[in-house]
Amino acid sequence: MKRLFYFLLFTSFQLSAQTDTIKIYFDIGASEASTQELLKLNVDKSDWQKVDLISYTDYLGSEKLNNQLSINRSREIRSRLVQYGLNTSILGVVKGEGITGQTLSSSKGIQENRRTDIIITKKPSKPIAEAEEIKEMPSENKEPIEEIELKSQIESANIGDQMVLKNMVFLPGQHFLTETSLRPYNKLFETLQQNPELKIKIEGHICCEIINGDGLDLTTNLYNLSEARAKYIYDLLIYDGISAERLSYEGFARQNPLYPEEKTEEEKAANRRVEIRIIEK
Repeated sequence: MKRLFYFLLFTSFQLSAQTDTIKIYFDIGASEASTQELLKLNVDKSDWQKVDLISYTDYLGSEKLNNQLSINRSREIRSRLVQYGLNTSILGVVKGEGITGQTLSSSKGIQENRRTDIIITKKPSKPIAEAEEIKEMPSENKEPIEEIELKSQIESANIGDQMVLKNMVFLPGQHFLTETSLRPYNKLFETLQQNPELKIKIEGHICCEIINGDGLDLTTNLYNLSEARAKYIYDLLIYDGISAERLSYEGFARQNPLYPEEKTEEEKAANRRVEIRIIEK
């Protein structure tokens, strides 16, 4: 049965843009954030109107080095945000402010001062039309068929069964997901959340590499790309609240390509994948 919802608009309604800040913290002397910190960038950006990046350092090191280090941190986070699908047209200030905060006689410095502030100006909320009547549409499942199949496959799978996480694609040479891959990731997370007895193994794969075994991760310069991809999904799930006791991961390099010859870019992208294996239900 259709239901009706009525909304009344207040006579005085003021549009206001909301501002939010994401803080990314760094190790001493580092301009690259850890994987755990980069997980903070894995958020919905559809309501972002403007983004400013301002980075700082603590008191360790010279003023000259810290000025450059803070700039490098802003540039690094800018690059990561773009990888996570940020539209560069909304980027504003990207700068380093050097040393901030108090000075202590400690070799550990102050971590809260080694950071980049991602200052987000969000789009103003739209007023709701006066006495607007909204009819609830008949329920309709608009999820992609692959995502519906994944949930069904996982829930009906036997121990040891293996399945490809379709549409979960990685950036070439890196262990970061593309922006379009967040939805199938969310479906995996929801399935684990709804099936608390389910335990899985996350298995990473790469494309294109033949000589060196596992691929080079351009982010870390280590030849462990397939493992890094599996661990990235593992870290994301833990960050979102799935117990580590329910998860494990392993990299398989290019041992099991879906497309051995990789004739097209689509086939290469398909080989840059993660699969899951059912361990316990």
